[in-house]
Amino acid sequence: MKVKENFNLKKHNTLALDCFCDQFILVENLHDVEQIVPFVGKQGIFVLGSGSNIVLTKNIEKPVVHLTSRFHARVADGITVAWAGSKWNDLVMWAAKKGLGGIENLAAIPGTVGGAPEQNIGAYGVEVKDTIVWVEVFNYRTNVFQRLSNAECRFMYRSSIFRETENPWIITRVAFELRPNSEKNLSYDGIKAELKSKDILDPSYLDIANAVSAIRQRKLPDYTELPNVGSFYKNPIIDEKQYKKLSRKYDDIVAYPLENNHFRLSAAWLLEKCGFKGHRMHECGFSDKHALVLVNYGNATGREIISLSKEAIRSVNQKFKIKLKVEPQVL
Repeated sequence: MKVKENFNLKKHNTLALDCFCDQFILVENLHDVEQIVPFVGKQGIFVLGSGSNIVLTKNIEKPVVHLTSRFHARVADGITVAWAGSKWNDLVMWAAKKGLGGIENLAAIPGTVGGAPEQNIGAYGVEVKDTIVWVEVFNYRTNVFQRLSNAECRFMYRSSIFRETENPWIITRVAFELRPNSEKNLSYDGIKAELKSKDILDPSYLDIANAVSAIRQRKLPDYTELPNVGSFYKNPIIDEKQYKKLSRKYDDIVAYPLENNHFRLSAAWLLEKCGFKGHRMHECGFSDKHALVLVNYGNATGREIISLSKEAIRSVNQKFKIKLKVEPQVL
């Protein structure tokens, strides 16, 4: 375990925001995790993964814990267990190359394995909750490791118990059920078109992961070149009455049917209709590639990004009577 004082977090958040923390604790293994306890006072700690889902608006006064990004995963009794600090896409590609299916549609999503259950990441018809068996956490108040079952994680759309409640936990490992005979989800036309363009009629899990990666590369800006946190808003859910009203007015509406006569409406479509795609304010703005992505063009602050975000929320609410919810954590 390594501890650094007065540490700049600019390289540890994908928006490249210039904020500091009093103590930065680098954790390399489970033994290091147990050594964190002496650094924890009444203020607790802040666990920071790759910083791909956070907007820093101020310095962090709590000790910041960061699990190293070393990749470690193993398969035992049909269950894949991975170190929480591992990069998520490394796990996706590792599994796909081994012929283990279930998460290939989630390729090219930035972040860590530990961050995946926290926000229940999802894309192209798949949510990570559908493959998770258990999540191991370390309770830094009691100095005890415990495993939460899938049900105990209380997964919801882009959320979980890890986001919805205050808890003294550090996610250390995650177990997945990835199988060589998992059903392939090709429900999205974009994936079908990408595979067809490469004359792939019977895709492997790796083919699907590569197809998704190619699509995301075209649609979304690379945070290493243009700092961002990916999707900035959750896709809102509306009822059938509201959907029919909107569809009569907008024949190009983008929405996906859900259970109980509800629809998941594209937040990107709403933002485009309000003119935010490519809209810029000072050093931050909405990507001209994808309206759902807020980017840092240079030296933007977290507060400037949130200010622009609120402007977009007001505009969408005024035009559609729909209030967008911010997806990343705002600190």
